Amino acid sequence: MNVPHSNPDPVAGLRFCKGSETDSAALAELARSAHSHPWKATQYRDSMASGHDCWLLRTESGGIAACCVASRLFDEVEILDVAVAPEWRRKGVGESLLQRIIAQLPEDTARMILEVRASNRAARGLYHKLGFSEDGRRKNYYPKADGTREDALLMSLVL
Repeated sequence: MNVPHSNPDPVAGLRFCKGSETDSAALAELARSAHSHPWKATQYRDSMASGHDCWLLRTESGGIAACCVASRLFDEVEILDVAVAPEWRRKGVGESLLQRIIAQLPEDTARMILEVRASNRAARGLYHKLGFSEDGRRKNYYPKADGTREDALLMSLVL
């Protein structure tokens, strides 16, 4: 019996590249599918226009499987937004994107920082797997759908 060969690397067909302001509408659509309080197209456009990097994993058809917006200030890089399309979750896509970003950072980068919803266990697990540690907490930082607020955890990765 001939069994079809499965791709051992689920992200092998994805292309790592920089996004541009022309991707803003697609990025906002991705954010709507990934976040309870998503960025709008104007926020992505303004972020890139101000010099922030937007890294993507694109599908073979040109769609966006995942994105990460990051800002560099002196020797630190702050992750501002990470989104993975629902159909690409739990396949190593977010991990692959962040690993590729970390690998191409300038040598003088001392650390990466980010904040994450305290309730986002999947993201927290990924960040811990990549070596990030929890540095603090911002009380009542993120709005919730029910009108209340939840804490943000501050995390960093020393490079």
